[in-house]
Amino acid sequence: MSQKLERIELFDRKSTLWFLLMLLGVTFFSLGYEYYHYRALKYFHDPLVRALVIDQEVRFAGHHPKTFLKVQLDHGAVCRCTLSPYLRDMRGREVLVELQVKNVTFWDYLKGFYAHATLYALYPSLSLKETGYRWIASQHDHPWMQQLYGALFVATPMSHDLQALVGAMGLSAILSISGYHFGILSLIAYFFLRFPYRWLHNRYFPYRHGNRDLFGIVLGLLFGYLWVLECIPPMVRSFGMIVVGYWLYDRGIKMVSFQTLGITLGVLLAFLPRLWFSWGFWFSSLGVLSIFVFVRHYGHWKPWQIFLALNVWCYLALLPLSLGLFHTFSWWNIGSIPLSLLFNLYYPLVLLLHGVTPWGAMFDPYLKALLASAVIHTIVMPFWVALLSVFFTLLAIRWRWGVWLSGVMGGLTLVYAMYQIA
Repeated sequence: MSQKLERIELFDRKSTLWFLLMLLGVTFFSLGYEYYHYRALKYFHDPLVRALVIDQEVRFAGHHPKTFLKVQLDHGAVCRCTLSPYLRDMRGREVLVELQVKNVTFWDYLKGFYAHATLYALYPSLSLKETGYRWIASQHDHPWMQQLYGALFVATPMSHDLQALVGAMGLSAILSISGYHFGILSLIAYFFLRFPYRWLHNRYFPYRHGNRDLFGIVLGLLFGYLWVLECIPPMVRSFGMIVVGYWLYDRGIKMVSFQTLGITLGVLLAFLPRLWFSWGFWFSSLGVLSIFVFVRHYGHWKPWQIFLALNVWCYLALLPLSLGLFHTFSWWNIGSIPLSLLFNLYYPLVLLLHGVTPWGAMFDPYLKALLASAVIHTIVMPFWVALLSVFFTLLAIRWRWGVWLSGVMGGLTLVYAMYQIA
């Protein structure tokens, strides 16, 4: 009687120690590289630098309107600054600015810093990301719809008010490009490439490993997409998971395991130390951890049971952290679970509508009505509740009762939030 071969784990205790020492060495050199560029920026107290405008929004500072800019310097450092409100839209363009960096520390440089700035020049060329956003925005009339689909397809920032509304409705996770979106795009790319590649493979180079070649092509397309969207942290984590996961799978090693997540996070944090300061990166990573935890303990369930229960449990597991960080909630937040399930059909459909048809605005009336019906409420909740929920999720890596504790904590948090807004 034949037996199915089991996939093995990658590391034992000894090799884990060597891997951690290697990551420590990479981290040391990465920080040294970042410090070199930090010292170059600080060579003058008010250097002239060329930077890309990532986000621009007019807000009130006291009773006076100001333009808040978020710019990215050549080597990845992010700076926030305030300028006159009477400026044209500069998003996606490069600017020449004078920054006052005398008091900026290396810690500030890594996590993103604020500096007084003076604008000297605006360069005309648009980034590919902004070009994509404007093409998407041209299919919609309402600013909210332009921003929403811009965030969904090219990861452009939403306005402060719309971001708060989307967060209160519990829709931030499905609108932020991450692993699910990469998965859909991978399947679409694989579907369209598979048949022409198979024909070429069988006719000209049957000796090659077809699946590896297809994966390499799809990976190249995903990396191009990641580069166009300027390597936002959740997408970097997703891309790293795809690369590490396939590398392990191709070698007969367990792919859906905590080692996969640990290796990915360790490598990314070692090479890109700025990710330590990204809430989006950590929130995305915690979401993946929650999925792995559930699959480990309940992977023997039927697929439809896993699909439904996983969405509910992930919502409850992440709710305390969401409220602990952002403190916003609405009645629509409860409806985010069925909306997340519908999103599995909605995202490929609107991707098709925007990509190959002139009907990208088909769902705009319904989305505008949905957003208009939501009312934002402020929830007062101590941050230790969020930390306790994360601790329970970490316990669930080893013990099944940690899953239940995390779920109960999320349920109590939901009841508490509903009580406060009732």
